[in-house]
Amino acid sequence: MKHPFLFSLVLVLFTLQSCQEEIDLDIPGGTQKVVIESEVTTEMDSSFVKVTRTADYYSANKNEPITNATVTVNGTTFTHVNNGIYRPASPYKGIIGQNYNLSVVADGNTYTASSILEPMFRIDTVFQVFKPAEGFFDEGYSINYIGFDDRPKIKYTYFRLGYFDTIVQRDSMFDNRILFNSDETPINVRYPFELPFTRFQKGEEVILIFRSVTKDMNDFIASYNEQASGAPGPFQVPPANLPTNIKGGAVGYFATYDLVRKRYTVR
Repeated sequence: MKHPFLFSLVLVLFTLQSCQEEIDLDIPGGTQKVVIESEVTTEMDSSFVKVTRTADYYSANKNEPITNATVTVNGTTFTHVNNGIYRPASPYKGIIGQNYNLSVVADGNTYTASSILEPMFRIDTVFQVFKPAEGFFDEGYSINYIGFDDRPKIKYTYFRLGYFDTIVQRDSMFDNRILFNSDETPINVRYPFELPFTRFQKGEEVILIFRSVTKDMNDFIASYNEQASGAPGPFQVPPANLPTNIKGGAVGYFATYDLVRKRYTVR
């Protein structure tokens, strides 16, 4: 399957695992630091907190899981499941507009963070438009949506596009990851938007995933993207410290998402 999918927007590098988004953080060598990767989302039972210790940037070893941390979010205990990942008891679902407070006690230190769960804008309709062959694109169908946003400006969104892979019979996501904001979209008006530089064929099932993000998380992702986008090589510079909303000396992030998924079959 050949799908050109190029954006002139900000690209971010996430690793998608089921409903869970994690960022693999490589930290320059030196004193070990606690790494906290944590999310509360509006998808049922997708929230998690991952707690590890840094490995040296030049080491082949991965971060070491911390399995005996005490983790709470708004007083709810997250219990260690495996590989440094902590989850709340099921059912658990984030609430739009709620301010969430994270507390992690690890290695004798306490780390805290706060984040409000911002609402996503509304996706009313997903539709297709036929496009003739042009440049390096074959003919096919672009994917479009009708959006409606009644939130005060400026709000931030993380977007990912994928398709259902009929060979392996599972969802597959394109490598491109996108950040955008509401600065140039209208308020209280339905508006069309075409995903640029996409071509799908009849019968293909398209997956659109939208996540609301706070300004803190937007800045974290943008900074991570800048540091992770360089081509690897013997002279590659290790990443500098990333911005973080976690207090207490840990690195990482605490994110809260309102998550909207759409599936569309090209006809």
